[in-house]
Amino acid sequence: MKKLKYNSNYSFILMFVVVMTVVSACKKTTSFEDVILITGTQENKLVKFTVEGVPSSFGVTATATDKVESDVNVSFEVDTTLVELYNTEMSAKYYVLPKGSYELVGNTAVIKAGTNVSNAVTVYIRSLDKFVDGRTYILPVTIKNVTGSMSVLEASRTIYLKVARVIDFKSIDISNPNFYHPYAFAQPYNNITKFTYEIKCYINDWHPGSNQISRLSNWGPVDESLPNLLRFGEAGSKINQLQWVSAEGSTFSKTEFATKTWYTISCVYDGSTYKMYINGKFDSGFDGAGKVYQLGALEIGMSYSGYQTAQRFLGRVAEIRFWDRPLSPTEIQEGICGVDASSAGLVGYWKMNEGDGNTFFDRTGNGRNMTWPKATVWNSDSFNKCAQ
Repeated sequence: MKKLKYNSNYSFILMFVVVMTVVSACKKTTSFEDVILITGTQENKLVKFTVEGVPSSFGVTATATDKVESDVNVSFEVDTTLVELYNTEMSAKYYVLPKGSYELVGNTAVIKAGTNVSNAVTVYIRSLDKFVDGRTYILPVTIKNVTGSMSVLEASRTIYLKVARVIDFKSIDISNPNFYHPYAFAQPYNNITKFTYEIKCYINDWHPGSNQISRLSNWGPVDESLPNLLRFGEAGSKINQLQWVSAEGSTFSKTEFATKTWYTISCVYDGSTYKMYINGKFDSGFDGAGKVYQLGALEIGMSYSGYQTAQRFLGRVAEIRFWDRPLSPTEIQEGICGVDASSAGLVGYWKMNEGDGNTFFDRTGNGRNMTWPKATVWNSDSFNKCAQ
């Protein structure tokens, strides 16, 4: 076999072709024009608007992607018809703000020559009187038009202000083991092939002792063979790790719970998989095999002999909900503070928000009120706040 001789001319020609190809490709690269958009919408069009009282205000500005050579007027408007479009796009269920509850003050802003950000137009929340508990409201503020030759970036034309009300609520304290009791419903809910179970909890402290297990809640058949248990510190886990035990398996939370903090726990079964969410974020899960369940009884704490003290839960609970369908991640995130009692698939909803007495009313109207046989300790203080 003959050796191929190195050809310097060939090498030069090859290098020239590569360089010219790169240059040619660069010339064909799309050039980008400067545009105008609503400030802050590049990463997320949905922006939290925290409302602790009324009136509350939020400033909306426009941004140009480069400094403008002359003044650019940007006019804004509220367009509530965009809520439905956004819900469809995001598979969400946000609500339009009630009429008279908001106001856009000064609908025109100016990006001054030599700058790239406008002054602000102001959105006010004037009233919360017509807001419905459990509903999440958004207000779309959109760029109507601009002066000059710059166009609007369509993906960032609209900002959706998600009204996050700071809500004061009541809860029950279940630190006293004498409170624990399994409550049997007069009419069990049968043949549950899919569900979501939710509960809010607040840990005052972890109870002392060598067996530091805390049992939060449990639900299942009337015969009390309750197959859906939430407990902390079991089976060698850390004292602040939550375990969800079902009839088909169990999972430990990756989240390590802190004291003096409210958590919303959402347990979702879609007929084949079990997924646990903590404060609206997926935490852990396991596979199932089509188990059918019954909601016949609900237990808060653990009343089994000897467990009341040995595995007591030192803390508070509120917002217990049971659905006969798996909630979507968006629905879970939007329900941190509460849900609409008329929501589809909501079988039982106990806000634990009565403030006195021993009856926990089912807000769905399905009649599953629970009149507890034990004394109830109510909490209503600065720790009981929720913002969403």
